[in-house]
Amino acid sequence: MHIISQVHSRACLLIEMATDPEPKRKTCSYSFHREPLTSLIELGSFVTDDRLKSFVGRYGDILTVLKTVVDPVPLQTLLQFYDPELRCFTFQDYQLAPTLEEYSILLGIPIQHQTPFLDVPKEVDFRLIARALRLSVEEVGKNWKPCGEVVGLPLKFLLRVARVEAEKGNWEVFHAQLATMIYGIVLFPSMPNFVDHAAISIFIGRNPVPTLLADTYYAIHSRHGKGGAIRCCLPLLFKWFMSLLPAGGPFVDTQSTLKWTQRVMSLTSYDIRWQSYRMDVRNVIMSCGGFRNVPLIGTRGCINCNPVLSLRQLEQIGRAWKSIGVRDGSVLGKKFAVAMPDYTDWVKKRVETLLLPYDRMEPLQEQPPLILAESVPAEHYKQALMENRRLREKEQDTQMELYKAQADKLHLAHQLREVQGEDASRLRGKKRSYEEMESMLDAEHRERLRLQRAEASYQKKIRDLEKQLRDKDAQLKKEVDLRQASEDHLGGEVLELRRQLKEKITPLPDCSECSLLIDQCHYLKTLIPEDRLS
Repeated sequence: MHIISQVHSRACLLIEMATDPEPKRKTCSYSFHREPLTSLIELGSFVTDDRLKSFVGRYGDILTVLKTVVDPVPLQTLLQFYDPELRCFTFQDYQLAPTLEEYSILLGIPIQHQTPFLDVPKEVDFRLIARALRLSVEEVGKNWKPCGEVVGLPLKFLLRVARVEAEKGNWEVFHAQLATMIYGIVLFPSMPNFVDHAAISIFIGRNPVPTLLADTYYAIHSRHGKGGAIRCCLPLLFKWFMSLLPAGGPFVDTQSTLKWTQRVMSLTSYDIRWQSYRMDVRNVIMSCGGFRNVPLIGTRGCINCNPVLSLRQLEQIGRAWKSIGVRDGSVLGKKFAVAMPDYTDWVKKRVETLLLPYDRMEPLQEQPPLILAESVPAEHYKQALMENRRLREKEQDTQMELYKAQADKLHLAHQLREVQGEDASRLRGKKRSYEEMESMLDAEHRERLRLQRAEASYQKKIRDLEKQLRDKDAQLKKEVDLRQASEDHLGGEVLELRRQLKEKITPLPDCSECSLLIDQCHYLKTLIPEDRLS
């Protein structure tokens, strides 16, 4: 009877939805801006597999957060379900809220049981910063600059020094500087291309998880109902939300046919992946000091389950985090990944007050029985639901394996057809290639013969020119020898005449013949070079 009654009430609800549209809450438009991370991701590639374990062990899995591609549509959808009074996201019959433990597991960074980040130090300790970043105090002081309302180090400077350390192979120093940049640009973004003092302080404190969760809640809460830019660690919030949604089945299959809002509205508490790592958390932080909850302080403000936190409560919060209330998971009861009817009914009543942002959708996934007979104990009911879920997941895995096997079969058949077609085309191609090769070799042979003939012709021309040069050299040598002989003969005649003149003791008679002979001697003297007369 209970089952029939529940089915009847659901049918009535569907008829009522069809005739009278359910009122919906107002939606807002949010923006999710992220700075370009190309240079930082490129620098992160220097952390190779052999060095990754050391980096993750010291700084957590922040490289994965750096490389996470954020799709704004799921986040836009998620924020429409924010419940400002309860600090969570209230859906049709379930609620989601990121916790310290979940953020800690996603980041691979343990929560330190100590006072987290409270505020930026009023005075800058350059020595402390230089020691954390493995830089000199002079370098830090020289590059420490204001940017907007904050102070810190430009990303350009940190990228440059980190590249130098990577080139030197100083990996421990490089890892510290890379982690600092990820803190300032990805985990705690402030100003574009700038790592501010707050991010550096949190990096030094080694307890970022409470501040990350505080920034997430503060950014969402402060913009609720207003819209605008959500400035927090978006990759971490995106990873958390996507880890809860179904990874297969109709929810994934309909991503190209249904909107994100429709797919999310089709989910029930039965569809959410209450993953094993969430159920294996043994110790849960439930309170701090005198607070009945966990007060959180971020880089921009404070938030917790109380409506307002005044500035005078900062000191109280600082003291409260020195006395953390950690409870063993056993105190909270046995863990089951299903919601009990009482809780589901309470959430549905909450939805009636809060309203949903979108139209309801019939579940895409197969759902469990609506209600069991009263004679079935609650413990058995839970176990049956757990077993039903396990079998359903196993069936989905089997169907996925079958689908993959069929896809592999089709792929192999396609490859076989391609190989057979390639063999025939390869034979035709080989025949064409042989003909082309033969034609190419024939052309090369003809070209080689032409070059050989041209070379022989040029060699003959060179030999003819060399013969002509030799003939000219011989002719010039003969002319030079004849001229030399002529000069030698004339020189001998001049010497003989001079000798004859010297032998004459008495002056020659004054006669016309003597004068003629003297004139001839003077003329001959002018013809003979001076070096021949000396």
